[in-house]
Amino acid sequence: MDNHKAKPWHGGREFLKEIGTIVIGVLIALAGEQAVQALHGKQQANAGEAVLKDAFVREVDNAALREAQDACVTERLAALSSIVQRGSETGRLPSVGVIGHPSFTPWTVGAWEALVADQTVSHLPRAKAIAYTAIVQQTAYLSGLSDREEDQWALLDSMVGSGRRLSDVEAEQLRITLAAASDSDVLMGRTSARLREAVRQTGLVDISEFAAAAKRAQADRPNAAICRPIVAPAAQASG
Repeated sequence: MDNHKAKPWHGGREFLKEIGTIVIGVLIALAGEQAVQALHGKQQANAGEAVLKDAFVREVDNAALREAQDACVTERLAALSSIVQRGSETGRLPSVGVIGHPSFTPWTVGAWEALVADQTVSHLPRAKAIAYTAIVQQTAYLSGLSDREEDQWALLDSMVGSGRRLSDVEAEQLRITLAAASDSDVLMGRTSARLREAVRQTGLVDISEFAAAAKRAQADRPNAAICRPIVAPAAQASG
């Protein structure tokens, strides 16, 4: 049986050559692995942005709906304030029909937490990650504000019904609620407009989506209860 002995090193040059070959091989392997990871990260980021785009389009729709109905909300609050004022003077509320509510839409980017959890956000360019985070924070604020506004209008619904006695205490409570609802309306309008502009600046949502959202909101406006006249309960029943 032949014994195969390792070839002896023939000088430092050959040794360095062998070491260099190994180092280059390792570097190539590491570079290849980094390239694969970078490609995977880019694909993950692109998929994450596609999900965000769908969520942002919904927020653009919400903002457009809010803007389209803003005048209706302002006019309805003024009308209800007049009713409360007259009721306070006479001691009675008149018959009040359905008053409607501002559009109660879900302000949320539900996919964001998942994108953070699976580290998709870490693969986004820093400027994009900051911009998207700011938008998500704005939607969270709008969500809380919208919930509060819905509670305020639920209290105003107590005015609906046939004519009845109105106490001074109830009249004062209604005035406070109307004032709070007016403040909420202003904040909702301003914040939703800022949100829409923030989404526009990201460039993630095509500019045509903004015009389309405004068109849909204007088309839906006549059907919104908040934009229709208040019809007395008796008239509703007979209709």
